[in-house]
Amino acid sequence: MAEINISMINSLSGVSGVAQSGKTSQAESGSDFASTLSNALEKYRELNTESDVATLDLLTGNTDNLSDMIIATKKAEIALNLTVQIRNKAMEAYKEIMNMQV
Repeated sequence: MAEINISMINSLSGVSGVAQSGKTSQAESGSDFASTLSNALEKYRELNTESDVATLDLLTGNTDNLSDMIIATKKAEIALNLTVQIRNKAMEAYKEIMNMQV
């Protein structure tokens, strides 16, 4: 029980990779905030679809593995929280810029 499935943890790195890719790829390929937010939203959509499929499989009896459904749901929740935090930080930065004296 103390052993953690490493592949499940590694799959979560895709969610955090969206936030990190904005910093590294901006310098390399000239991407901007819109593409970073777009990538985060796309990753959330993918994870949310996986969560929906896992939940439907559990409810219809195609699988009886509750832990996979819970993990998929948590991944989608984490991706949504990351996307919302990115948006919130962008709004804070925008408001701060708008309040600057010129």
